[in-house]
Amino acid sequence: MINTKQNLILIAMIAIFTVTSCNNPLNKKYNEQTLEQDAKEIYESKKLNEDEAKLFTGYIMLAKLGGKNLEGKTYKEILQAAKDYKSEQEQLAAKARKEEEEKRIKLGAALSVAMYDKGYGGEGYQAYLQYAVAFENKTDKDIRAVKGSLKITDLFDTTIKSITIVEDNGIPAHETIKNVFTTDYNKYRDEDTILANKKMQDIKVIWTPEKIIFSDGTSLE
Repeated sequence: MINTKQNLILIAMIAIFTVTSCNNPLNKKYNEQTLEQDAKEIYESKKLNEDEAKLFTGYIMLAKLGGKNLEGKTYKEILQAAKDYKSEQEQLAAKARKEEEEKRIKLGAALSVAMYDKGYGGEGYQAYLQYAVAFENKTDKDIRAVKGSLKITDLFDTTIKSITIVEDNGIPAHETIKNVFTTDYNKYRDEDTILANKKMQDIKVIWTPEKIIFSDGTSLE
């Protein structure tokens, strides 16, 4: 049986919880008119860590740009929606990476592709970047055409440039062919100037296959 003293303690705890809850700016409902002041109160309350603050702000901006209605939701609910959205995006990205790697392995068993040199040619508006690429057909069937992309990064895996490659000159079974591909060079485009000044030993190249078509009409993709 609860005595008077325990009743007073319980009432005090409920009162403290109620005041704390009311004072928590995250419990306020989203209001476009008071958003700036509400956001200031939330940050000053230190209810969010740095990552949560960035996620919270980014989600509201994304919702506004996408025309998503947040009216009627508390900021706490919005924060949870932002966390759920981030989790979904991470899962989607992980799935895409897994599928890409599985595809690279499957098509890589049939064809090896490597960029072994690069260069620069022409001048002015006629300038271009060159990519020397080798294709090794590891199957018993002639390859009619292949399509994929080369992602060129620095040694820290920061992407410099990505290019689409289509080789349709044919690759005989168990043979290697070489070809040189080009893209326009623009001196005002950072990716071009950075790549032009990089040496081969200072870059990494990742081949991502898209589709291989064999001479007999079959394909891998």
